[in-house]
Parts: sequence; C-alpha cells; structure tokens
Amino acid sequence: MKQAFPIDHAVPISKAIRAGDFVFTSAFGPWLFDPRNITYDEVDNIIDDGTGNLSMPFEEQVHRTFGYIKEALAVAGCTLEDVVNCECWLSEARYFVAFNAIYKTYFHSDPPVRSVFPTRFMFPCKVELKVVAYKPLKT
Repeated sequence: MKQAFPIDHAVPISKAIRAGDFVFTSAFGPWLFDPRNITYDEVDNIIDDGTGNLSMPFEEQVHRTFGYIKEALAVAGCTLEDVVNCECWLSEARYFVAFNAIYKTYFHSDPPVRSVFPTRFMFPCKVELKVVAYKPLKT
C-alpha cells in the first residue's frame, strides 16, 4: 500500500509518503518558497527567494525545519518517536556543533541513525532534513 500526503504549495511534492509500515518525508528547510519569486544574479546564484527570511538565525532555522518534519510525520500518523533514519544537510560545517545541540532536544532516547552532509543549497537556507519513520499499520 502506498499513500501520498501532498503539500499545498507551488512545488509539486508530497509532505510524506506512507509505503506499508514506513513513512518517508520530503526534505524540508526552515521555510517554503515559491520558485516563481526567486531572484538570480548574473551567474544564476539565488540572491533572494522572495520570503524575507534570509537573515533568520541558524538556531531558528533548525527549529522551524523540525516543525515541518513533525507536521509531515503527523499527516501520516507518526511522530519523531517513530523516526528510524534522519538525513541532514548543513550549508556550512561550522554549524555542526550547534546543530547537534538542538538535534538532541528532539530525539531524547533511542535516536535514529543519521547522516550529516555539508552542501550548497538550491535556495539560501542553512539546514534541510528528511526522515524515514517506522510505524506499523494497524491490522
């Protein structure tokens, strides 16, 4: 069984997909944006995503990102307690220590397996996350 939970947004993605006992979320950053509102420089770097959020501090970006993850899990009947895998991307490696301090407040016991990668994002944020949760369907 596969069930999609589409997002009501300008980008055609699902918040989450339930495939049997597993729930997969899309990757979320700290805010959603409309690609039609992006401003590029002369070499196609994004200089403004139209949201007004570019000065948001890193810590707030992490908390807001977790908010989107929690919302995506909730539509599929899951919580962070059900997460078994977390993939994390940071715009700069120097955020790793601060990220870990916040991350552990969301996973109190039995944290999921995790990968953290430094990356250059398509839009100007500092963090993105996606998770896989395990929550058996009721029979």
